[in-house]
Amino acid sequence: MIDATYFDGQTTRRQPVTVIIHKRVVAMRGPGVHRTIRLSQLNISERLQHAPRILRFPDGGFIEVSDARLDKMLAKNRYRDPWVVRWQQNWPLSLLALISLLALLVSGYQWGVPWAADRIAQHLPSSIEKKIGDQQMMMVDARYMTPSKLDPVDKARLSRLFSELKQPRGEKTTYRLEFRNSRMGPNAFALPNGVIVMTDQLVLLARNDQAVLGVLAHELGHLQRRHSLRHLLQALGVGVVLHLWIGDVSSALAAIPTFFLDQKYSRDFEREADQYAIDMMHANSLPLSPMADLFKKMGTEQGVAKKEGDASVDEAGEDEDGDDVQQQNDTRNAPSRGNAKHEAPPDYFSSHPSDDERIAKLRAADNK
Repeated sequence: MIDATYFDGQTTRRQPVTVIIHKRVVAMRGPGVHRTIRLSQLNISERLQHAPRILRFPDGGFIEVSDARLDKMLAKNRYRDPWVVRWQQNWPLSLLALISLLALLVSGYQWGVPWAADRIAQHLPSSIEKKIGDQQMMMVDARYMTPSKLDPVDKARLSRLFSELKQPRGEKTTYRLEFRNSRMGPNAFALPNGVIVMTDQLVLLARNDQAVLGVLAHELGHLQRRHSLRHLLQALGVGVVLHLWIGDVSSALAAIPTFFLDQKYSRDFEREADQYAIDMMHANSLPLSPMADLFKKMGTEQGVAKKEGDASVDEAGEDEDGDDVQQQNDTRNAPSRGNAKHEAPPDYFSSHPSDDERIAKLRAADNK
């Protein structure tokens, strides 16, 4: 028999009582209070070092027990804490649970989220992709692009050459090629609605039809693998996981890991698109060295533009105008390239594989 305090769950009145447990039946007695209930019907709180244990009745009343002998009484009546509580109180099992949770999160990030995004993307109606792509095209045209100034003969030739190429593995991915004059420099990108945008600046920089065809094949790979939609779905998946793990996904603490995880997915997509371009060029017996040379040119141009921008900033001083110059230079990064070797950021900061990696892969593919 042990002393305890009873609360009826209706008022704040404290009632001193005595408690005894026998044959898995709990009996409580006190002034004007007499209750008997089976042990299995009580909700019993876990054992904490400096807090009383609570025995809750189904009607909301509860007994507060500070006497340590309660643990022995419960054990004698074959009461066992829930397995979660037992794991919490056993450090080897707690460590195992933590390792298992981390392994689950890593596996989900590495394989689970991409797998789920791919499956969902394959079953979403094309009308959703078209709507997203149309809105993106409107935004790009309004902010970054103007009508193409290329010679119509050149545009027609490039469109015809690309349309005549066989897609790898007999695929028939539909697309629409658009040319634009860009305020961001050499660039090419694919939108979810099937539009591939090629900028005048990239065509002029390449000065080689085979290099342009390689870049177009890369962008077609993004369309074939539905990278835009998968990227959106994976970003949403990462956000959900971080919300469950961290809490407020809008906080800076959550934004940092989201950025790094998202960049990793972007690099994976770029590698997939590069491989698609390799397969498509091989299917048409076309070399990949021109594409590698174009990547090198783009990286060199980016390095020169960066140096010029830094010089402009130095002359302007640490003011708002200098920040604008730097920001304009940063926007020249194209989806189909990385940065120059001496300017290359750590891989985990970049949305693309490094220039060295991509160029080496393209040149190696030519030697196969």
